[in-house]
Amino acid sequence: MAIIKDDRTDEEVRNTIGFVVATDSFMSGWGDAPGKSIVAVPVINDKDREWVEVVMSHRSEMKRLRFAYGSNYKPRLGKDDHLHIYNTNTSFRRCPTCS
Repeated sequence: MAIIKDDRTDEEVRNTIGFVVATDSFMSGWGDAPGKSIVAVPVINDKDREWVEVVMSHRSEMKRLRFAYGSNYKPRLGKDDHLHIYNTNTSFRRCPTCS
């Protein structure tokens, strides 16, 4: 059975306009994700979305970067897949390699 972890509070769910989504190539294939590991970073406005996309694009393990609209993200998952929905406050908001 797929594992889904959502770190958001109820307020964060209400404020989410969409998700920057990627496949985490580093975590896929072992641990809690013997299948694929999907990262979904919720965003609260267009400026937030743009910044999260920049941050995630600077991480080499993040593959197939895309955006999904809506306050919930429910992709089709295989039985060995893992989906982690992060929070809207700190997750993927810092970019040490961005100039």
